[in-house]
Amino acid sequence: MTDDNEKSWIAPESTRRARSAIAVSLSFIVLLAGVAVVGWKGFSFYMDWRQKDDYIGKGDQEIQFIVHPGDGWAVVADGLLGMDIIRDPGMFEREALKLSDGPFAGTWKLKTKLPAKTAAQMLTDRENQVFVRFTVKEGTRQADMYAFMTKELGMTQPQIDAAIEAILADPTAYDVMVPVNGRLEGVLFPDTYLLYPPMDTEDPALVFQRMAQEFNTVLKDINFEKKAKALGVSTYDAIIIASIIEAEVNQDQYRPDVAQAIYNRLNSGMILQIDTIVNYGLDRSGYANLDNHALNTDTPYNTYMHKGLPPTPISLPSRASLEAAVNPTEGKLLYWCAVNLETGETRFAETVEQHDVNRQIYQQWCRDHPDICQ
Repeated sequence: MTDDNEKSWIAPESTRRARSAIAVSLSFIVLLAGVAVVGWKGFSFYMDWRQKDDYIGKGDQEIQFIVHPGDGWAVVADGLLGMDIIRDPGMFEREALKLSDGPFAGTWKLKTKLPAKTAAQMLTDRENQVFVRFTVKEGTRQADMYAFMTKELGMTQPQIDAAIEAILADPTAYDVMVPVNGRLEGVLFPDTYLLYPPMDTEDPALVFQRMAQEFNTVLKDINFEKKAKALGVSTYDAIIIASIIEAEVNQDQYRPDVAQAIYNRLNSGMILQIDTIVNYGLDRSGYANLDNHALNTDTPYNTYMHKGLPPTPISLPSRASLEAAVNPTEGKLLYWCAVNLETGETRFAETVEQHDVNRQIYQQWCRDHPDICQ
């Protein structure tokens, strides 16, 4: 018999059972871990086997891929393989040729480890192409585009200047199909363009070419050249008139009447005396009435000094202004005057007396809104 205060060297039954349970549990956990490792390795081997010819799934890491101008699907396939986007170049090329004869140049959003068919689909869907919106507003002057081109497109002013020189030296090489007189106003169409980097954003001349191509399309759509000839003016002079219309009014309803007044002044031998043209020659804009210094500064664009049209367009005219320039209303209008610079309301007149009344309305409006007319 042992003393009650002396511990037995034999563990109680409950303790032995607990230790056995723990041992069994640990063994089971080790077994599960082993099974998991073997299973994962087996799954990895299985997936490698499944993907020995082509990846499966929806891809892995997001990546950008550049297609250069002139690249064919074979060149693209090799590039995709090198970036681990596809596994089999031949399989990709076959899938791509089912969708398109050749790829679009530009930067594309893809993923690594894509099935060949998925990669081909993504490279022919322009939703996956990186682009920059380039918006040129109606009435913009050529120089006003430069700030956006340098800031948003990463171009430099020397690049832009070199592009302009190249276009002026050989306009038709850049699809400028109407005459130019040292400037690009009037041969570029104001619109929103989607540019695809890096190709479209490396050379300003290519941006100008896109705008020139769109301008040519608009002229053809509205039968501009034929209608200008019917009015007895050259295509270039009609474009100059359109640019003046664009600078003078901002509502389509007034444009044909402004065209009528301009043609009536030209046909009657009147001097144009249009402030926006004078401002263009002084490289300034705004609503301010011309002062004596401006009126007495002799530039080719001072229509208070020189008869006829200015030597070049003064803005990039919209389609509405181009249409108005070759579709003027009929009548005896000679004058127009914006009487509300906020709404663009414009009034027309056939006589100086009528015009003076309209000018008085405008002057009163300016007295009521000095912050706008300053």
